[in-house]
Amino acid sequence: MSYPKPERGIWTDQPASCWEDALVSGNGRHGVLVYGDPIRDVLIGNHCRLYLPQGNSYQLPDLAPFLEEMREIIQKKGYKEAIAYHYVKAKIQGYQGLTMSDPSHPGFHLQIETDHHYFENYHRSINYQTGELVIAYDEKEQSYIRKTFVSQKSNQIFHYLSSGTYKIKIEDYQNQYMSQVVTIYEQTMHIHFDYLYGDGGYDVMIKVTGDGITPLSNRKGFELRSEQAFLISMEIIPYSNPDKRGIIKLDKLKEKSYEALFLEHQVIHQDMFDRVELSLSSDDQRKRSIWELVAEAKGQNRMTPVLLEKMYDAGRYMFICSAGELTPNLQGIWTGTFHPAWSGDFTFDTNVELSIASALSSNLLEGLEGYFRLIKELMPGFRENARFYYGARGVMASIHSSNSGKHVHWNQEWPLHLWTCGAGWLAHWYFQYYRFTGDQLFLEKEVIPFLEEVVLFYQDFLIEDPTGVFRFSPSYSAENGAADNATQDVAVAKEVLSNLIESYQLLNYPKEKICQCEKMLDKMPSYQINEDGALKEWLTPEQEENYNHRHFSHLYPVFQSREFNEETDPIMWKAAKTAFEKRLEAWLLNEEGDTSSTHGRMHSALCATQFHMPDLIEDIFRLLIKNNCFYSSLIMSHYNEQEIFNVDGNGALPQVVHEMIIDYSNDRLTILGALPKSIPYGEIRGVRLSKQITVHKVVWDINKKRISLELESPIQQKMKLYVPLFPQAKHHQQWFSLDQNKRLHLEIEW
Repeated sequence: MSYPKPERGIWTDQPASCWEDALVSGNGRHGVLVYGDPIRDVLIGNHCRLYLPQGNSYQLPDLAPFLEEMREIIQKKGYKEAIAYHYVKAKIQGYQGLTMSDPSHPGFHLQIETDHHYFENYHRSINYQTGELVIAYDEKEQSYIRKTFVSQKSNQIFHYLSSGTYKIKIEDYQNQYMSQVVTIYEQTMHIHFDYLYGDGGYDVMIKVTGDGITPLSNRKGFELRSEQAFLISMEIIPYSNPDKRGIIKLDKLKEKSYEALFLEHQVIHQDMFDRVELSLSSDDQRKRSIWELVAEAKGQNRMTPVLLEKMYDAGRYMFICSAGELTPNLQGIWTGTFHPAWSGDFTFDTNVELSIASALSSNLLEGLEGYFRLIKELMPGFRENARFYYGARGVMASIHSSNSGKHVHWNQEWPLHLWTCGAGWLAHWYFQYYRFTGDQLFLEKEVIPFLEEVVLFYQDFLIEDPTGVFRFSPSYSAENGAADNATQDVAVAKEVLSNLIESYQLLNYPKEKICQCEKMLDKMPSYQINEDGALKEWLTPEQEENYNHRHFSHLYPVFQSREFNEETDPIMWKAAKTAFEKRLEAWLLNEEGDTSSTHGRMHSALCATQFHMPDLIEDIFRLLIKNNCFYSSLIMSHYNEQEIFNVDGNGALPQVVHEMIIDYSNDRLTILGALPKSIPYGEIRGVRLSKQITVHKVVWDINKKRISLELESPIQQKMKLYVPLFPQAKHHQQWFSLDQNKRLHLEIEW
C-alpha cells in the first residue's frame, strides 16, 4: 500500500534506531519523539519545564570585595594569575567549582509492542505544515498506521493506533534523582514523579480510548486488542511544590475522535507555518524521500534547491514546536536522555540567540513571548550575579541556565563569569521586537526597563582609563580567551546605549536620561585594527588573535547589531571583513579547525550575508551535507557525523535564507545580497523586516535578469535599494518611499 508523502515535510523508509533520529513534534509546551520500528516503537513525552534538580548548590561566592585587587593583578601580572586568585577566593567561600545547570530530561517513555515478526512497505514522515507524524507499514497483507501530533488547541499529545493487538508499557526510569509511582484505573494510567533534590515534580496521565483494553499484570500498561482503532491521549503537568500539583482531566476528550482533535490543532499550527513560504522546487521533487535528496546533494557536492527548501521549512517547524511557554533550549523541546550535552539547557553565549534568529523575520512573533517570559523568570539570579561578582546594580546574565539564573558554570579553565555582555545581547531581541512591531506599550513596559537594568550594571562595573575612556576589566571573548576590552563587550554596550537613547527619544523621556546615556556612549573604547588589517578581538595590545575558533564574537557589529556597513564606515567594514576571512582560513574552511560546531557555521553564514559572499554560503551549506550534520527529521547536530542533537542551527538557517534574499538595516533594503548560484530562481512570501515592513513577495530569475518585489508598511518611510551582486540593476542605489499601508511593486531588471 502507498501512503501520502508530505510536500512540506520529510519522509523515509528507514526506521529510527535512536531517539535522536526520531520523528519530532511539539506545541511550545509539550514535545514528542517517536522512534523504533513497528515491532517495538517508543513515544517519548517531553515538556518545556522538565529540568531535573541534582542537589547542587547555587550559592554564589561573594567576589565583589576582591574586584579591585583582581584588577590590579590583571594589570601587573595578567589574566592567568588574576583568574587563579579569583578562583581561590571563591573556593574559600565554599564554591564547588564549575557546575552544570539542572539537565533537561524526558517526561516518559511509552513502549508500543506488537505481535508482528516482520513488516514491509515501511514509511514514516513529518508533515511540517500540520505537525503530524505518520508511521505506516504492511504486515501479512494488512496495512497499519500510527499517527501522532501535539495539540496547539488542547495542549496534549495524541497518538492513533489502527486496529490490531498491542502492548503499551510505561518505562520505569529508576532514576536516583526522582521517584516514580504508577497507578492504573479503568483505561487511564497515572504516573507520579517527585524530584528528590527539589520541591517539584510532575504528573503524567495516559488515557486509552477504544475497546478491548486490559491492564497488564504488572499494572504498568495495557494490552490492546480490537478490530477498531485506539486513541492514546497523554499530558504532562509539572508542579513547583506538592501544594501546586495539578489535576489532569482527560474525560473531556471522550467524545472526540482523533480526526476532530487533529483538525482543531491543524488550523492553529498551519496558520503559523504558512505565514512565510519559500518556493525553490516542484511538488514532485518535494515528495522524494529525505535520504534520496541528501544522497543527490552529496553526489553533486552542493546544496540543492529542494533540500535547502526542506531545511528552511525544518527550521521554522522547530521554532513553532519548541517556542511557547519558554524559548527553545539547546535541544529545542526534545530529549530522550537524562544526560544531554551541556545539560540541554539555555546557553546564552550564542546558542539561544541563534535558535530564535529567524523568529521575527518568519512572522512568528508570538514565539518570542516564551523568550521574554524565560528572561523575566531568570532575572532574580541575573541580579545576584551582578551583585555578588561585581558589586553592581542591574543584571549580569549567566551563560548556562535552566532552573536558575545564577551563574555557577565557571572555573579557572573556563572563566565564564568574566563574560559580562550576556544581558546586553539578550536585550537585542527586546528592541528588535519593537522595531518589527512598532508596539510602543511593549517598548515602555518591557524594553526600556530591561535596557535600564543592563545600563545600571555598566554604570557600576565600568572603570575609566587615565584618558577618560571606559575600560571593561575583567573581559572575556566567549570561550576564546580573556583580556581587557573584548570587542564584543564594547559592541554590545554600544548597542544597548544606542537602543536606550532611541527608546527614550521615541517616548519623550527627560533629556537628562538621554544625555547620561550619550555621555557613556562617548566614553566607549574605539575599535582597533591589527597588523593583519583585521578588526581585533580584544582592544588591548597584550592579547594576540586566535583565528582558529568557532565563535565570532568580535563580529557582533556585523551579524547582530548592524552597527556599520561598507557605506557608513568603510574602514572598519574592511577590517571586519579581513577578520572574518582570517577566521575562515584558520577555522571554517580548515579541516584542522578546533571543532566542527554548527553554531560557528551559522554565524559564518550570517556574516557572509552581510559581506555579500554567496560562494561562502554555498560552502557552508555544502559542509553541512558533506559532514552529515542533521538527522532524518532535519534537526541538526552540534558536531559532524550526527553527534549531539542540537537546534541552534535550525533556528538560524531561515534567517540566513532571508538575509541572502532580502535584508534591511541602516535605511537600506538589500536584494539578493548573497544569493548562491545554485538557486538561480525562486520565490519567497511573507517575510517580515525591521521597521514594520512586510515582504509580500520576492520573485527572482537570474537567467532572465529579473526581480519582482512587493512590500508594504503601516508607516511612511524612505529607504535606499541596494543590489550588490548586480550593480547594473535598475533602481540600484536609488531611494524610494513606502507610503503608509500601500503596497509598493518594484520590477528590477538588468
